[in-house]
This record gives sequence, C-alpha cells and structure tokens, in this order.
Amino acid sequence: MQAKLGAVHPTTGKGALMASPLLATQPAFSDLAKDFRDGSRSPRDYLELCIEAIENREGLVKAFTYYDFEQARERADASSRRYAEGRPLSPIDGMPVGIKDIIDTRDMPTEMNSSIFIGHRPLTDAACVRAINEGGAFAIGKTVTTEFAIGRSGPTTNPHNPEHTPGGSSSGTAAGVAAGMFPAGFGTQTQGSIIRPASFCGVVGFKPTLNSLSLNGVHPLSKSHDHLGVIADSVDDAWWLARWVSEYAPEQCHPGLSGPLQGPVAPGKPANLAVLRTNGFEDLDATSLSAFEQQLDALRLDGITLVEPENDPLLQALVDALHDAPERSLELLAYEMRWPFQDYVEKHPNMVGERIHGLMESASRMTRAQYRQLLIDQYQLKERLQALAGDYDAFILPAASGPAPHGFEFTGSRRLLVYSTLLGAPAFSVPRMTAAGMPFGLQLVGFPGQDYHLARQARWMTQRN
Repeated sequence: MQAKLGAVHPTTGKGALMASPLLATQPAFSDLAKDFRDGSRSPRDYLELCIEAIENREGLVKAFTYYDFEQARERADASSRRYAEGRPLSPIDGMPVGIKDIIDTRDMPTEMNSSIFIGHRPLTDAACVRAINEGGAFAIGKTVTTEFAIGRSGPTTNPHNPEHTPGGSSSGTAAGVAAGMFPAGFGTQTQGSIIRPASFCGVVGFKPTLNSLSLNGVHPLSKSHDHLGVIADSVDDAWWLARWVSEYAPEQCHPGLSGPLQGPVAPGKPANLAVLRTNGFEDLDATSLSAFEQQLDALRLDGITLVEPENDPLLQALVDALHDAPERSLELLAYEMRWPFQDYVEKHPNMVGERIHGLMESASRMTRAQYRQLLIDQYQLKERLQALAGDYDAFILPAASGPAPHGFEFTGSRRLLVYSTLLGAPAFSVPRMTAAGMPFGLQLVGFPGQDYHLARQARWMTQRN
C-alpha cells in the first residue's frame, strides 16, 4: 500500500516533519480500488472522508473557492452502484477531484481569483473536466489559484504550518490534497506552479510533457509554456488521472501520454541520473542543499550512477545554456500573454494586479524579432536536452529552492522549476526531504514523451526507505 504522502513521507535529511492536525490520514485512492470492487468500501465512503476533512480543516487551510457536496454525493453514489454491479467506467471512477479555478466548469463558477470574473459561469466544461466525468470521477470543488495563475496570491495556507505559503499558483489543489480533502486535482504550470506547491505541501506533483493534456477550457497564459498537470497523494493517483485525461481528452495534434491506463505504476529503479546543477542552486540555503546532497549520497549507495555536469561535456553544455533560462522564460511568457491580458489591463486597469500590469509593460517593449529569437533559443535548448536522451534515465534536482517561505506574499522562487517548463519536458516532485520541519520535494525531469518511464522512477523513489 502506498503511503498517504501528504501525511508522512521518508527523508534522509536531519529532523522530521512537524506534526499538524491539518494533514491527511486516509489511504491513497488507488489503494482502495480492490475494496471498491469487493464491496468492503465504496466511493461514497471515501467521499465522506474527504467531506469530513473539508469540514474540519477548510476554515484554516482555505483551499476552495467553491464546493458542492450534494452533487458530489450524487455522483459518488452512482459510482458506488457501478462498482457493486462490476462495471466501473475507469480506474478513476469515484475519484473526487479538485479543479483549479482557471479551468472551466459549467456547474461551478470559474472566477480565476479575478474581480473581472466574479460570478462567471462558463457554458461548457473544460476538456479535462469532461474527461473525468466520462470516467466516473467528479469535481468536488474549485480550488484557489493566484490571479489568473500568474498574479496576486490567494488566501490558501500550508497544511503543514498555516503560517507558511502553500506555493503558487496551484495553491488550493496542493493544500487540498495534503489536507486529505481530495486525493488528486488539476494544477497548471507556466513556470513552476505544479512542482513548487507539491514540494511545499509534501505531496506528488506531475507536470507531463508539453501538450500531453488538453488545455481547451483552461485560461491561457503562454502557448509555449502552459502545461496542465496533476497534484496527488501518490504517484499512482497522479498517473491514473493524467493518463485518463490524455486518453479521453487529447490535445489536438499531439499523441498524448502512452503507458498503462490502469493498474499500479510499476516501480522502475533508474540506472543513470544527471544532476542538473545549474546556477539556480545558488537560491538554496545550507540546510536545503545538505538535504539534497544526502539524497544523492543515498542514491549512490543504492547503486545508481549520478553524473555531475563537469564530468559530461554535453550535460555541462545544457547547464550553461540554461544559465539565463528564467529570464528568457519570463520574456516569452510576457509577450505571449498579450492576448487577452492587454485587453484586461486597458479595459479594467483597477481590476488587474500589479504583476500583470508589469508583465504587459515588459511585453510592450519587446519586438517581434526579439520574440522570434527567444523561440529559436528555446528550440535549441530542446535539442540540447534531446542529445542526452540515450545517456540518462532522468535529471535530478531540488523541486524548490527550499521549504515553503513564511508568509503568503512570496510564493517561492521559480528558478529551479522553469527548466522543465521551458524545455516542455515531463517532471515530478516527490516528497523525499525536509528542511526546518517542512517538506521539500525531490524533482525528476525526464525527456519529452517518456512520461511513463519517469513515473516509474518517481514511484520507485517514493517507496525507498
């Protein structure tokens, strides 16, 4: 049985997680599939555990903008009947799912933490929401996001310590999973907004290869950067949800994810890992860096070959090329945000936050030639990455610059997270470390299209002693 990673996870770092009554205690959803089939438990039973967690913890965690228990119970009951009749629709049948509030839901408001969209009710569901409905899963509610997933923070707190940020922008989804309010939910990442909050909240974050999951019905930021992904209580739950959405709501002109649609993710021990030791490591404090180095030492003892950039010229060339990746990423993001954000700024200037105003100002100073060069640079980075595909199973680096910062205005550095986004490569955050009594994730970055291979390695990492 997989551990409920929001509650307890292993670490080789010194110290331990601070105990918190806000953390999840129930098993991962995927662990209960057998119980659902033999009738010893039902999806309705599971949903009631989630509702109890919401009722007990939401007042302090503030993960939701909206939830609908009545609708959720109706759908859980329908799922329970299907299991009793031996005909579940999918491995996620009966799963309560948190929906980040930049994703359209016709049954619930989609407000995007923006005054412009207060009370907004889309006419249709986003493709990912429709996909989960077809698989028998259902939205338990809408989760807090930063403004349009790029601007001012929301009210959500970190269940490990409510005086700390849960990270942005998928804050509500990460905190909701960690608090046991639902086993998995959708997040989006345009720079670091799946991997970072998963790291801060001590749960699993999965950002698939660019365009593997449909973004239809998700408010856009940057065509070259936007990823839909999953934050979950286990690697299995993350994979099941992402894999189902990819199968039944594929992005246009993209093959989507490959790999099994059901059954546990088979753990896969990596043979060779490249340490992506970029200048982003400068953001790590001594305690966080020590925790990461201890992880590397433990992996070496497990017989895994870890290669540092100075020992591989091609790896060093990639690291060197990523030196100013965060700055280039932000320039691309700003330029591609002009639609629709320029209209928002011009028509509703007092209803848009300072960060978005600033990004639009930056975009106004860019030329088409500069944008074209940024795209060329991005393509060349992807070529450098692909040149290493035969040498390594994955890249390894911290999933954030340390544990969650105190307070809520600063949601954490994006530097170590931008790389996989700019490269369009799959990434996982798995909760393997602690620092200052708070969780701190280990990040695995794979090669585009090799998402299941990466998921197997992430699964292996979570079961290590």
